[in-house]
Amino acid sequence: MIKEQQHTNQEILNGLVESCLNFNPSYFIPLLLSKKVITGMPNKVRFYKFYKCMLLCAKENSVGQLTFRIEKPDWEKDKSIEYYNLYDSKHKYSRLSIVVKKTDDKIFLDTMPF
Repeated sequence: MIKEQQHTNQEILNGLVESCLNFNPSYFIPLLLSKKVITGMPNKVRFYKFYKCMLLCAKENSVGQLTFRIEKPDWEKDKSIEYYNLYDSKHKYSRLSIVVKKTDDKIFLDTMPF
């Protein structure tokens, strides 16, 4: 029987950031498969496919160096939600935005549709 490796919330979120900044969606797979991670998609495979598509699309449509910011917009009613946003040097709005909600034992992830 294979025992699942336990990851901390911080390891999972750091892996997400690293995956985005390096445009390497497959790096995030072992972390996504953690029992701590839940997604807004029907299952993790669908989340991964959409995440991969959005990340690679952001790579193609970005100009210059990318930066990563964790933001809490004023319009978000749930104050425990953060947005992990990837920006390039030209565009005003993020190239990729991931919704993150942390609790003690779970991390909820969802991708914004555009």
